[in-house]
Amino acid sequence: MTKTAELTEKQIQHRERRNQLKALSKVAKLAITMGTEERSVNEILIGMYTDAENKEFHTLHQWSAKGYKVKKGSKSFLVWGKPKDHQKAEADQTPTDDDEDKFFPLCYLFSNAQVEPREK
Repeated sequence: MTKTAELTEKQIQHRERRNQLKALSKVAKLAITMGTEERSVNEILIGMYTDAENKEFHTLHQWSAKGYKVKKGSKSFLVWGKPKDHQKAEADQTPTDDDEDKFFPLCYLFSNAQVEPREK
């Protein structure tokens, strides 16, 4: 196997975390399908992450805008980002709503327990 074909440790961790998010999302989708949940998948995921310590979740940029910085070594909570099309749309091609044609990137959130006020 060549160096370009080998996965880095970071890429392996990324794939593992994505697979964990997929598994949690299946549970959330099942609850929505069964009618026991009226929230979105991401709202359900954030609910799963919420506990006595972790109550408020924002992205790195959102925390920064509020005057906070993420503590070094903090591990993010994952939810799904806005979908992106796999293929570039052509002028005469109409977009589809199929999830199979879309790529859902990961969105990294940090909780109130993982941030501290920025020094002024």
